[in-house]
Order: sequence, then C-alpha cells, then structure tokens
Amino acid sequence: MADETLVMTRQGANNVRRIKRGEDMRGPQDYGGLPAGPVDPENNEHDPTHWEKTVDAMMMLLFDQRRRLARVDESRRMQEALGEDYHKYPYYERWLQAISWLLLEKGVFTQEELDAKMAEVRPRLEAERNGG
Repeated sequence: MADETLVMTRQGANNVRRIKRGEDMRGPQDYGGLPAGPVDPENNEHDPTHWEKTVDAMMMLLFDQRRRLARVDESRRMQEALGEDYHKYPYYERWLQAISWLLLEKGVFTQEELDAKMAEVRPRLEAERNGG
C-alpha cells in the first residue's frame, strides 16, 4: 500500500479510488508541463457573441461578493467534472455547463425547472442559430 495514494474522483468525496504512484493524476484541463504547441493569439481571438457576453455576465453576478451564489473554485470543480468531455465544449459552453450543475447542486433551481426553461427557450435559440 505504500506505493498507492487515495484520491477523490470527480464524483465527489464519497467516491475515492486508489491510484498507483506515478499514475497520471492530471485532469483533461491540466496542461502544466506538457508540450501543447505554439499559441497564435492573432488566430485565437474573436469578438464575443451576445450569448457569450451573457454567460460572462452571469458568472460575474454569481461570483459577486454581495450575492455570493458561487465561487471561482466551485465553477472550476464543475468544469473539471466534465472529464474527457472537457475538450468537446468551447470555453463558454464549459462555463455554462458549470453554472447549471453548480446551481442545481446548490438547490437554486431543480432539474425539472431547468428542463422546462430549456424547452421554452429552445425554439428561439434554434431560430437564432438558423439566422431567424
């Protein structure tokens, strides 16, 4: 057992597993020390869309010291919980997923309430996506 360590999995403190020393403990978001290739800031920038600005505003309101609905570390934990799906989502979609999971976890709204709201706004979102 001296060559094993206990770690918390992405499912939380009640789900612990043993890993062998030297086993990769990195999450999919952790690139520290790994070769990732060159970054071209000229090609990585774009003007934020309306929905991206909205997500950014929601995050700022959630993190606001007066409201204190969420903390940055909680959002990070939820984004890391995406696991291997982390790279499937663009930046703001990861934030949005983290927001929804975090607010569900805190009981701000229920899954049923979220599903109902999504059903209500989905036609508008699809129309906007299709240029309508």
